[in-house]
Amino acid sequence: MSTKTATEHAAPEATRLALRDSLRRITGRHLAEVRITCVRWEDGLRWVALALTVDRRPPFGHREVPLNGDQHRKITRLLRDAFPLATWDRAQDYDVETGILREHVPQLPDCLRGEQL
Repeated sequence: MSTKTATEHAAPEATRLALRDSLRRITGRHLAEVRITCVRWEDGLRWVALALTVDRRPPFGHREVPLNGDQHRKITRLLRDAFPLATWDRAQDYDVETGILREHVPQLPDCLRGEQL
């Protein structure tokens, strides 16, 4: 866990819109956020995607969109091609609405930093 700030990459407007539409075609849903992470499997490293959509039902927030293997590959290839300068050996979060790709930096919870809630 870190207190480091995340590195950001912003997509131009045309790219942001194209990514939004491509993600909708791949998943069949309007997405709010996508996280790309490299994981180690028995047969080696694989890129996986976590796709989140806005959940308009209580409790409000985000809901995971189930993805199959082909969808994982298409989404990771799409975002890696769109942001070649990102540090892809680290997890990345893509905000579909803003077009910003941000390095995923887990934050230490306040209670573990000695701060009062």
